[in-house]
Amino acid sequence: MVTVDKIFIPSVNRVNEQITYYGLPDDLKQKVVFVVQEWERQKYSYDAEYLVLPSAVNLDDYYCIAKTRKIIYEAGKDIKYAVLDDDLTFKRRNARYWTGRSNMPTSKRAATPDEIRTMFETYSKWLDEPDVTICGCGHDENPPASTEFRSNGSLGSALWINGPKFKHILPELDLTSVKVAEDTYFLLQMLTRGHGNRVSNEFLFHNSSVHKKSVKSDIWDKQTFEDTQRDHEYIASKLPDFFKVLYEENGNRVAGGFRNFGKTRVSWSKAFKSSQL
Repeated sequence: MVTVDKIFIPSVNRVNEQITYYGLPDDLKQKVVFVVQEWERQKYSYDAEYLVLPSAVNLDDYYCIAKTRKIIYEAGKDIKYAVLDDDLTFKRRNARYWTGRSNMPTSKRAATPDEIRTMFETYSKWLDEPDVTICGCGHDENPPASTEFRSNGSLGSALWINGPKFKHILPELDLTSVKVAEDTYFLLQMLTRGHGNRVSNEFLFHNSSVHKKSVKSDIWDKQTFEDTQRDHEYIASKLPDFFKVLYEENGNRVAGGFRNFGKTRVSWSKAFKSSQL
């Protein structure tokens, strides 16, 4: 089976709640690397590889998640790999939206183990294409699309990455300056440097803890509007043509977006096109 070399799953305070891990077929479980904070390592007993973070990278550090991602990117610079949040479920959408032929009785449903394997195989092949450095699932909440995939679009929570393609620019990327939308900022930096991505419209992910305050998350439950605002404005200051913070006429943030702290507008395709000029 053609697939990635490793599957990194960052996790904290969810030792017994590994939704992503338990949802993987057994052969893919063997590729998992749990990325854990040093104080919590002894709690884990899964038969898997572990990447233990430096003691300073912990929940007391606001930029913990960004620093964790940077460590993963550095660890994977010579391989093809996936980075998956620990509370994901994968789904498959009915192919009728782009083929005209239905392959299931509903518009979408939970992906089977064989379909998850197919998803990994597909993404691995995509990563070998010259215009794809990163790929992954579409967002479950997005409406159906008329194509099987989209080039240079929104990704998050589940990334498949070809490390060798961009390891030469890894030191110049700004990876630890924001917490909110750190993955968006990373992807935009990649796109503006000519490293395209691909978003599947067939395979989807669902991640409740990021978007719903009712779902417990040690990373996001203490997030404030002020911190989110600072992070958003920072990205907008660095990439003003591709990331905009949206405001009403009265100066208030447009309602919605991440945990309802306010909407942003991201110009994914425009960012990639800028690299081709």
